[in-house]
Amino acid sequence: MRKKNSDRALAALLLLALLLCACPLEENRAGDDLLLADKAVEEQDVGDAEMYFLRYLRKNPDGKRRWDVWQQLLSIALNIRQDNATAKDYLEIMLVEFSGDPSRRRDIAMDLALLCRDMRFYTRAAELWESLADDPDLGAEEKALAYREQAYNYLRRLEFTPAAESLDLCLKLKAGPERMADCYYALAETQLLNEDLKASETALRDLLMIEGLPEDRKSAAVFMLSEVLEMRDLPEESRLLLESIMQTYPNSKVIEVRLGALKGKKSAASPARSPRPGTEGRNPAPERRK
Repeated sequence: MRKKNSDRALAALLLLALLLCACPLEENRAGDDLLLADKAVEEQDVGDAEMYFLRYLRKNPDGKRRWDVWQQLLSIALNIRQDNATAKDYLEIMLVEFSGDPSRRRDIAMDLALLCRDMRFYTRAAELWESLADDPDLGAEEKALAYREQAYNYLRRLEFTPAAESLDLCLKLKAGPERMADCYYALAETQLLNEDLKASETALRDLLMIEGLPEDRKSAAVFMLSEVLEMRDLPEESRLLLESIMQTYPNSKVIEVRLGALKGKKSAASPARSPRPGTEGRNPAPERRK
């Protein structure tokens, strides 16, 4: 494993050195490399295409088509080779190269943050999300995504208060309905993990008030709401919610199992919730301030 990591680091350094080298290996014109690269792409010769694209970047530090060439290389790495590590190396280099172009820098940072998240480089992803969330020129959709991802990074460390604060910022934005639904759902998860069932229920009910959501998004929220109500000793309300999504929830067998588990359960005389398994004897967590 150490040797593999070492080889990856060495390859990244060699790639960076190659791209920053000011001395061309050949005297081909820039257009020739791009024509050869395009031909290689048409012939599905990935190796040659990468070679010509990289040679163009090395020989043309101020080339007008550098952005397009980087996009081609990223497409090859992600879609053909499925090599996330190389794609990450490309994006890190691009982040430096296009640092003077705010719009492209934001696009690169967003792609890199998502890739780092998928590769479980959570520390690097958190740095990128933080910089994006602090960018005053970032659009509402992208900023909402940054706040949501920030919240999930806090949740991984069981830091519930800053996670909820990030999601509150997300919900103050004028983003689209699906992005807002994402933030409400993440807030409901945060409060559920924090054992604040009432706040979790409120977030889910607010989510379900959003107009224009696809049925699968609604049914997922209803399913989670039914779980919250069951934990609040309200099995009858939980059962009614489950029955309402029998035809829309992706896995009807799960609904059947849950309904079977609710049979015979009766709502408690008091609406106070029972302690979750493993939490007996602990003081309940205070509710989040509105």
